Amino acid sequence: MNEPVVSVVSCDAYDADGVRRAVEAVLAPLGGIRRFVRPGMRVLLKPNLLAAVDLDRAVTTHPTVVRAVAELVAEAGGEVWIGDSPAGPVETGRRVWRKTGMVDVASRIGARLVPFEGVEWKRVDGNDYFIARPVFEADLVIDLPKLKTHVLTLYTGAVKNLFGTIPGTRKREVHLRAPGIQDFSRALADVLALVRPGLTLMDGVWGQEGDGPGTGGTPHRYGCLAASTDPVALDAVITHAMGYRSGEVLHLVEAEKRGLGVANPQAVRVEGDRKALDFGQLDLPRARWYFRIPAWMGAPLHRAVRLRPRVVTARCVGCGRCAEVCPQDAIEAGKPPHFDLDRCIGCLCCGEVCPEGAIEPHRGILARLIGIGY
Repeated sequence: MNEPVVSVVSCDAYDADGVRRAVEAVLAPLGGIRRFVRPGMRVLLKPNLLAAVDLDRAVTTHPTVVRAVAELVAEAGGEVWIGDSPAGPVETGRRVWRKTGMVDVASRIGARLVPFEGVEWKRVDGNDYFIARPVFEADLVIDLPKLKTHVLTLYTGAVKNLFGTIPGTRKREVHLRAPGIQDFSRALADVLALVRPGLTLMDGVWGQEGDGPGTGGTPHRYGCLAASTDPVALDAVITHAMGYRSGEVLHLVEAEKRGLGVANPQAVRVEGDRKALDFGQLDLPRARWYFRIPAWMGAPLHRAVRLRPRVVTARCVGCGRCAEVCPQDAIEAGKPPHFDLDRCIGCLCCGEVCPEGAIEPHRGILARLIGIGY
């Protein structure tokens, strides 16, 4: 495999002119936007639109980044589409577009907002996936992830962002089939094999540390943009800068095994401002040995120490979104909701969609007794 290039530039704020200059600068080492976009092409921009939350929570790809990329695509003669599917069935349609700033971007650029509703059925190694039809109707997919931590996968970036190409409740099917971190990492690699974006540009101006990727995460100013034609290599460089060791983020390891990208940051050529990767000390989710135990070998152990949701009652507003998104139907809506922890598979989708950050990851008594805390 040829040495991939990851381009990085500093970008400290979301002012439109500054972001536009930074986007042009980060794409320059890759050949600029016209290397990828030809006149008449249908170009799907895939931001992270996890939920309809305030922009200052750093949950979603910022609209100024999406706007800058959309402007460049339009100027190159491309037809701009913007599409994503949030974490669950509860936030669809115009509300998520408005709250995340996509309605304004589309009106300014003349872009088309593409709901991820119709699907195409695909199969990878005997597993079924239902991918949003616009992904395959587009001539080019540009992945626009947000730089964030993730309490289950440790990190969510370029590869994990593509999970949003699975619409609505179809995500629940994947979580049920792949409840453990190893199985879910293989599922993320499956989706990458099916989607394969032609270009990835990451919003790392503000991102998250701590209990990301939803409102439970802590906003952190990383102050950068990064771009590559290899989403795995981009994630490898960013996770290394965050302080993860090579091999800790399992879906990157799985993707490299399949020849889908380069997961070793030492095998990647970084262009641009390397100082932009000096993130300092971060609050990272903890990688533990039990993540690597196959579920069929250690089911009792997994049940004893897996992450479980815990409600911070004072924050709960009783909206019921956690119950709607739960793939196992283990939550009864209420204020606070009731969790059937015997049914819970520990995916923490409930925490991702909670608008108040009222659901936190928690480990049980046995986990704490044997020294596995969170």
